[in-house]
Amino acid sequence: MKIGSICKRRVATIDSASTPIQAAALMREHHVGALVVTTQTPEGLRVSGIVTDRDLVIDALAEGVDGISREIGALTSRQVASVSEDDDVPGAIAVMQDNRVRRLLVVNAEQRLVGIISLDDLVEACASQLDGLAKAIRGGIENEVVDTLTVPSVPLLLRMPSMGAAA
Repeated sequence: MKIGSICKRRVATIDSASTPIQAAALMREHHVGALVVTTQTPEGLRVSGIVTDRDLVIDALAEGVDGISREIGALTSRQVASVSEDDDVPGAIAVMQDNRVRRLLVVNAEQRLVGIISLDDLVEACASQLDGLAKAIRGGIENEVVDTLTVPSVPLLLRMPSMGAAA
């Protein structure tokens, strides 16, 4: 299964100059736990990181008023891991493990952002595949079950071993 077929194609983004309060409002509006942080450069809009709901709580709220007034760019996790939309699920899981992250950006062949995939998305995809496998197994078992009502009655002949001659 290719990552491109299961990733979320609608990616919520926020400008790096935005505030944590703006980020929290966007997360609530889009029902997401992470935003892709972008920065305008001379070459155009670029991904500069990712900010999660945990970043907001641990890094911004824990600092009080000072943290809330910081720019999101200062809270951004610079460790942004990505996978190609042509990669498979085991490959994405390995990248998550190697980078110790729960979300990956998904890029196309031109290295442009096309989606995001979370650990939850991967678990859901794997669970769906396992459900399909379980249904296939159950179907196979049902085909192998012999309907005892259609089997003709056949006497069972048991041969008892001789105990030998009595003395």
